[in-house]
Amino acid sequence: MWISPKKITVRDLINNKYYSYNQVVKFFPFLNVLDPQNISEVVWGAEPDYKKSLKKYKKEMNDNIEIKLSRKHLTNEKHALSALHYKDQKSGDSFTANFKSRQRQDDYINIKKLWKMLEF
Repeated sequence: MWISPKKITVRDLINNKYYSYNQVVKFFPFLNVLDPQNISEVVWGAEPDYKKSLKKYKKEMNDNIEIKLSRKHLTNEKHALSALHYKDQKSGDSFTANFKSRQRQDDYINIKKLWKMLEF
């Protein structure tokens, strides 16, 4: 899975299959509320502004969706964003991402070049 601020790309490298954004959202329904930019922000340790996305939903749906962000001390970071919890009370869908550490480096890695090598 490749997540950039503008889109999400998913490929099954074993079966050489590409999944569309709609297929990914069907499998990960939290992406209806948390867009690729929000996911990128969470991975980097920033609190996402997902409330705009929630406003798109009807009031009763908005009340069913619960998003919690947890913070704790991680290596070299005090009070860092350490977990994202998503729960849709109505459907029972839930998702939790825990971050045990983040390693920030100044080394440049051309991920786009690497990803291009995997494209078909």
